[in-house]
Amino acid sequence: MRLNRKILLFTIGILAALLLVSSMVSVLNFRTNYTDALITGTFGIGHSIESLLNELLMLGLPLESLSGMDKKLAEVVDMNEHIAYATVIDPNGKVVFHSQPDLVGRLFTDEVSHNSLKSDGPIWQPYDRFDGKHYFDVAIPLFDGSQRIGVVRLGFPSSVIEDKVMEAVRQLLVNKLLTFIFIAVVLNLLLRREIIEPIKKLSNYAESIADGEYGRKIELDRKDEIGRLSESIERMSERLEEQIEALKRSGFELEEKVDERTQQLAQTNQTLLDSNENLKQTLDRERDLTVALSKSEERFRMLFEHNKAVMLVIDPKDGSIIGANKAAENYYGFAREDMLQKNIGDVNTLSKEEIEHEMDMAREEKRSHFYFQHTLASGEVRDMEVHSGPIDWNGRQVLYSIIHDVTDRKKAEAELDRIAHYDALTGLPNRLLKTDRLRQAMVRSRRTGFSVAVCYLDLDGFKPINDTYGHDVGDLILVEIARRLQLTVREGDTVSRIGGDEFILILSELSGIEQCKQILDRVLCKVSAPISIQGGEAEVEVFASIGLTLFPEDDADADILMRHADQAMYIAKELGKNRYHLFDPVEDRQVKAHREIVQLLEQAVANNQFILHYQPKVNMSTCEVMGMEALIRWNHPEKGLLYPNDFLQYLINTDLEVEVGNWVIESALKQQMLMREMGVDLSVSVNIGAYHLQKPGFVKHIQELMASHPEIKPGDIEFEILETASIDDVNQIYHTLVSCRELGIRFALDDFGTGYSSLAYFHRLPVDLLKIDQTFVRDMLEDPQDLTIVDSVVRLAGAFDQPVIAEGVESLEHGAALLRLGCHLGQGYGIARPMPAEQMPDWLEGWKENVEWQGLKSRLYDIDGADIHAAITSHRDWVGNLIEALQLDCSIPPAQLDSKHCAFGRWFHGVGYVQYGHLTVYNEIRKIHEEIHALGHEMVGLFSQGHRDLALSRVPELELMRDRFVGKLETLYNTLELMGQSDVRAVGESH
Repeated sequence: MRLNRKILLFTIGILAALLLVSSMVSVLNFRTNYTDALITGTFGIGHSIESLLNELLMLGLPLESLSGMDKKLAEVVDMNEHIAYATVIDPNGKVVFHSQPDLVGRLFTDEVSHNSLKSDGPIWQPYDRFDGKHYFDVAIPLFDGSQRIGVVRLGFPSSVIEDKVMEAVRQLLVNKLLTFIFIAVVLNLLLRREIIEPIKKLSNYAESIADGEYGRKIELDRKDEIGRLSESIERMSERLEEQIEALKRSGFELEEKVDERTQQLAQTNQTLLDSNENLKQTLDRERDLTVALSKSEERFRMLFEHNKAVMLVIDPKDGSIIGANKAAENYYGFAREDMLQKNIGDVNTLSKEEIEHEMDMAREEKRSHFYFQHTLASGEVRDMEVHSGPIDWNGRQVLYSIIHDVTDRKKAEAELDRIAHYDALTGLPNRLLKTDRLRQAMVRSRRTGFSVAVCYLDLDGFKPINDTYGHDVGDLILVEIARRLQLTVREGDTVSRIGGDEFILILSELSGIEQCKQILDRVLCKVSAPISIQGGEAEVEVFASIGLTLFPEDDADADILMRHADQAMYIAKELGKNRYHLFDPVEDRQVKAHREIVQLLEQAVANNQFILHYQPKVNMSTCEVMGMEALIRWNHPEKGLLYPNDFLQYLINTDLEVEVGNWVIESALKQQMLMREMGVDLSVSVNIGAYHLQKPGFVKHIQELMASHPEIKPGDIEFEILETASIDDVNQIYHTLVSCRELGIRFALDDFGTGYSSLAYFHRLPVDLLKIDQTFVRDMLEDPQDLTIVDSVVRLAGAFDQPVIAEGVESLEHGAALLRLGCHLGQGYGIARPMPAEQMPDWLEGWKENVEWQGLKSRLYDIDGADIHAAITSHRDWVGNLIEALQLDCSIPPAQLDSKHCAFGRWFHGVGYVQYGHLTVYNEIRKIHEEIHALGHEMVGLFSQGHRDLALSRVPELELMRDRFVGKLETLYNTLELMGQSDVRAVGESH
């Protein structure tokens, strides 16, 4: 094969291999970049949906009530060609909204849905959906405050990418083939002209020399290595011709010279090869850079031009518009050329100075989210939500702006506000707005000293009109009455319709009751004037009964004032209607309802309407059932089962209390005997009021009951003393308790910690058990003060070697905390709810198999440190939020600055104290925590006084204290690991 063909074939082979590899890399890069672009765009659309939902949720509306979302999701799919579906699912995976309405309500439990619901941030995943197609699924969590309420999910089919890739492959193959042919032709011509032809000439010349033809010339006019080589060969030929005889005589010398010249030729050839290789590498680098730049520019141009969102590029120096995509051209109504001749001030309604300030904020990245009003080509002014920031544009820094029209959303918000605050029929303020205005009037009244009248107006004789003429006429009358009321009251007063034919008048800035009466006289007169109906063919008259109360003479909150005015209105009706009546606070205290309830309770006793339920009391450490408490219930004939809080307060300090108390004792003894026959042999405790306990004959009555039940053993019955603050004669109570204890009856001091004299009675009365009130136990895990009270009661009982039981144990966590504090006895909903006697056997069997409670003690001191790590995260978030609030000029709620009421403080003084309060490092953590909050107070104080820069200068100090604080918490965790579970249990039990 000839040399020129070998070189050509070799070069073409190398070129083909390079082009093939380059093509594969380009296709893979295109596929990756295009996929990333689609996912990024889908994330942007998802965040837009999330923003819309968050703004609607901020109005207080539940997620499920956001009507129209299915349609909006369908619009999102229609407006974005690559999007196949858009949906919102709740935390259980159930579809709340979907672009395909037939999928609303469907439950998705696949792994992709599970991952979406579990993630705290936006994620994307490949997704093989139920329809058999492969998608890329984008999920964005939706929060209402700190609570996750759902996930926004969008997806696009993988076929979109594959189609785009195949299109790119086809175009790339054509481009590469043309490039290949062009380069091959150019290389062929270049190699022939620059290398092959000169080498042929040199080869022919060398052959002529070999044939002895020394006089020929090489026609090569070149200055490169080949030219120098040809010159050297010519000189060699001349010298050969001149010295042929000498060479024959000195062949050895000639051989050395030939070798030397051959080496020179090899070096020259190597130099030529190195030069060609360097040139090739330089060309390859330039080609790669050119291709990369071309792809980058093309990608940005594609994203900018074909984006569905309205996008502008603005020069921040003068506000001129230097770039606008097709969506902007369509939206604003200007041609592209006209748009690029405009300044942003031509469409933005803000002043020039305001626009410059906003552009500076965006350019310096102090803010990226703006709200403006823009004027379209048609002259229409629309509300805009703009996301803007700096970007390089052809070598200079400009601002990009992504623009969303929020006019409809603003109108919807305004309409929601109107619906939320005004009556649909009359246009008057509704209950919500009325309450707000009343509270404002009360604040002004306290400041100015003027009175506020709250008037409850109810129309007399309105129902017959409604029945006679129909509801349409009734609505017209209500509208007319509303109009008359508004015309009658003063400008600063409020007229509100709260439903039906009931209105509220709030008369403010009153000098006294006489001024109020003058206004109400006019109101009664205006309301009672005849009203024409049915086109003037008939007239009707309605009258009004008005109840009123004056603030601050009636010093109550807004809701109570409304209730008082309502009560006064009913009195006005009873007195003859068409009048007003002033509420009397003293008279109101004489509530007729009290007498009515007492009468009903007397009937309940006579009709045997009371029943007893029983709540078990257990040793939470051993899970042994220690007894049960008898709790009274009222089986009301109309209201159903009523609890003691609904009626016992009406019995206190009355003979009926004694009668009901005796019934409870007798019934408990009888049912105790019946339960023994069912296999339930437990002691029973009964609640006894202080008034009942002090009643003459109490001991004698108990003696008679015990004599009639000889099977009752000592310790089978226990009395829990209520209302210790009502004890008048401690000596009498003391002797009563001693006499009962001789009968084998034990006593417990109930609701310990709530009465001001509980400690004195605990010291002076012979009680066998202390009972911690459930109000402290129930909130002890969240309220540090309640936890302190429980801890104090347990320690006090321990100091006097007195058993203590906690009521209100509502969870395993309550039980674990109480055991750590040293309280082993408990009762509450977390153990068992009160139940009828016949259910006790089944509960006892189930209690023995309750794995969680049976294994509670063994899990008390397990160490995993999760709560400590959560506390570290909580504190870091608190410091970060404080710094961010100062930097963004945001207000800070005072509760967040309280060291005991921030999220970490509640854990530290609550569950954290129960777990780790006995350790020395815990006290060190408390000191640093309070120092951090003190510094936060100082910084906020400086900020509120206008010293923002001075407040921000303390940030490094705050961050240093944060790091030191986190280090102490990590020391706490390391201490727990070093001590081990057995050591922690030992310390906890001693604590």
